[in-house]
Amino acid sequence: MSAPKYQGQTDTTLVITLESYLLSVSFLLSKVSCNGKVPVEARTLNVADGADIRIKFLDGNGGGVGSVQGKVYSGIFRTSYALEKSNPTGFMLPIASLSDYGLELAGPAIQVLPPVKIENLRWMDEEGTKELTKVQRGQRVLLVADVTLGPREEQIDIAIQAVPDTVTDQPSNTGTHAHGTQSVPLRFPYSGRIRDKKIRELFQADWDVHARKAQLTYTIRLYGVTSKPSKAVVYNPTTFEYSE
Repeated sequence: MSAPKYQGQTDTTLVITLESYLLSVSFLLSKVSCNGKVPVEARTLNVADGADIRIKFLDGNGGGVGSVQGKVYSGIFRTSYALEKSNPTGFMLPIASLSDYGLELAGPAIQVLPPVKIENLRWMDEEGTKELTKVQRGQRVLLVADVTLGPREEQIDIAIQAVPDTVTDQPSNTGTHAHGTQSVPLRFPYSGRIRDKKIRELFQADWDVHARKAQLTYTIRLYGVTSKPSKAVVYNPTTFEYSE
């Protein structure tokens, strides 16, 4: 099949102008606490890299509550907005604008909830009777916490972080060993649930950590609020083998 023939003059420059669009703007959570932080994203089409973008936030009555600004790259702008005051209307919606392109778009609202606070994070034995300071690989441990402000029942996100002690014999991506270097913290995400304002989640300590021992902590996230980390416990991943 032959290619289509160009019908215009061959000694002129053909200019094609692509129309620019603001495709969407949305929060990446369905609910956020008035003391939380919510990720927000705007998507565009045919917008130059580095274009200025602004997203303002309105409450349920149309009053301004804040804004963020930045630049678009690869058609996307992502950031987070930290709420700093109560919102009696219970809702907040985003409006994105690209002033250089004359574009503006409103997105769906998010529910804004009262403040939440999760405290008293502890590592406990399986029965929940003894607080732990050390954890052996394969041991069953109970992660506990109290919801001092917030719902009686709700889904939560749990993030366990392992920070290996200074490594003396850690394989590197070059096939050699790094002596006396600091390892990158490892993060293990899980889901959990609040029951009657209590958090009690049972885990088996099978986290792969390439070190002789590590410091374990965990945090709990709810409605855009991340708790303070738990006290650290010493983790012994005994199944890891070292070459001398």
